[in-house]
Amino acid sequence: MRRVSILLLVSFALAACAAPPVPRDHFYRVRVAPLAGDARPVAFPGIVSVTPFDADGLLRERPILFSSAATQHEMQQHDYHYWNDSPTRMLQQSLAIYLQESGLADTVVTPGMRIRPDFEIIGKVRRFERVIDDGAQSVIAEVELAVVEPGAEGLVLVKTYVVERQTEDASVEAAVKALGQAVGEIYGSFTADVTSVRRGKNS
Repeated sequence: MRRVSILLLVSFALAACAAPPVPRDHFYRVRVAPLAGDARPVAFPGIVSVTPFDADGLLRERPILFSSAATQHEMQQHDYHYWNDSPTRMLQQSLAIYLQESGLADTVVTPGMRIRPDFEIIGKVRRFERVIDDGAQSVIAEVELAVVEPGAEGLVLVKTYVVERQTEDASVEAAVKALGQAVGEIYGSFTADVTSVRRGKNS
């Protein structure tokens, strides 16, 4: 009986050694480069509040999403690859940092600071994913952004921005980098539109 028990223990130990290692989890953040130089005037004079972004379904969760070019109606979540925060919160925070570091707003706050703003930015994430194909790999970012001027003229701007970019390779890391670049392009277009609208009203 003792010999059988020893043989069983040895068998279990060998099976454990032969099992493949469990993949480790990977966590990513969105990096958006600030606007270089001072070629653009301040889009938001005074205080601007960037409110928490909204999203539907899977876009509220942290796993990185992907779809196939052949079946773009089907969304899937990557195993072991996660955003360090939900896309809604990441994009809210990245827009606030972008406006502050680029000098496009005098002062940037979030609603938790309980300061009455001159402008409020409201966002909704509609798409934020990899698109996997047999050939080229790409990413898509689609964000709706609105600007409200409380106590004044109300709605300043509402527009949906869509950017698709090719990735450098087929890795998740390359997709994360491309999504950051796509978000930066969206923010640049958004602030240019706000500046144009406000300039038109003041002329």
